[in-house]
Amino acid sequence: MLITDEDINYAEKLLLVDGQSFDEERRDFIKNMQTIDLQAVPGSGKTTALLAKLVILETKLPLEGGVGILVLSHTNAAIDEIKHRIQSYCPKLFAYPNFIGTIQSFVDTFLAIPYYSNIFKRKISRLDNEI
Repeated sequence: MLITDEDINYAEKLLLVDGQSFDEERRDFIKNMQTIDLQAVPGSGKTTALLAKLVILETKLPLEGGVGILVLSHTNAAIDEIKHRIQSYCPKLFAYPNFIGTIQSFVDTFLAIPYYSNIFKRKISRLDNEI
């Protein structure tokens, strides 16, 4: 899959203030479709660059072969920010086969609950994250 400068321009219009644009380092990150680590200081634009990539990927859905996009975070705050900033632009991104959530919600949804149902042959009645 190829991300173009036109794709990035589209994301800039949605996410940045008029007159702002992504620098070359952020553009390189957004275009990179390989596994990549992004490390930078707070306020450097990591989240906005990630959101731009997600906005662009949503325009290319559905992906070939029925595969989805998986976004995992340690915190609900990060997931809430993603939802708040781009969910209205990206409805397909927040639907199956894609998943955006915490590591814990992923484990619950795709591992723990199916395992419980399979082993005990009944549906789970309550999942208490506080316990």
